[in-house]
Amino acid sequence: MKEPKARFVLAEATLAEVNKQLKLNMLVMVAVVFVLFMNIMKFMADKSFFYAMLAVVMICLLFFIQKARRILTLRKQELIHK
Repeated sequence: MKEPKARFVLAEATLAEVNKQLKLNMLVMVAVVFVLFMNIMKFMADKSFFYAMLAVVMICLLFFIQKARRILTLRKQELIHK
C-alpha cells in the first residue's frame, strides 16, 4: 500500500513550505482575478444574472484567498524572526 502524502500543516511548516504555498496562492489569485475580469466583461455584454452571481462568488473567493495569504505571510515572518 502507498502511504498517503502528508498534508500541509501551517503550524509545522518550514520556511520553504510556506514560500511554496505563497507562490501557489499567488497563482490561484491571478487565475481567479482573470476569470473574474472575464465574467464581469461577459456580464456587461449580456446583462445576465448568472454572470452577476458568478462575479459575486469570485469576489468572495478573492476575499478568502487574500485572508489566507495574510496568514501565510504572518507565519513566514514568524519563521524568519526565530
